[in-house]
Amino acid sequence: MAGEAGVSREARFRAYIDAFAAADYARLASFYHPEVRLTIGTGRELVGPDAIIGFYRHANRAVRRTIEVRDCFADGDRLAAELHSEFSVLADTADVWPEPARAGDRLRIVSFALYEYLEDRFIRIRAAVLRRAWDRASLSAGHA
Repeated sequence: MAGEAGVSREARFRAYIDAFAAADYARLASFYHPEVRLTIGTGRELVGPDAIIGFYRHANRAVRRTIEVRDCFADGDRLAAELHSEFSVLADTADVWPEPARAGDRLRIVSFALYEYLEDRFIRIRAAVLRRAWDRASLSAGHA
């Protein structure tokens, strides 16, 4: 869908989110410019489609993410979006976020992201977390 004539940036963005949620890496890669730079909500920067896909392929082994696009709008070569995400931790992980997470944990975040286009593909993506709330399964079960 990236690059289709007559399709709005907002519609292409929602298709990107659908590919992201489905872990459709081949389709996801089609949205990225070869020189894309992504700064995720933790501040970590990923450079190039291979680095981005590799990071999410690895993260998706331990975590499932649902994303709701609350709002998005485009102006020229930029798109801004408010995203509400829930991460369900499937297996203990120490390298997806700055702090470790255990199977059964849930993380809910509200984030804002700015997407910049070049040649109708993402060249720069910057995300900032506005709100972060953990539901720690180990604490809920009475374990420390």
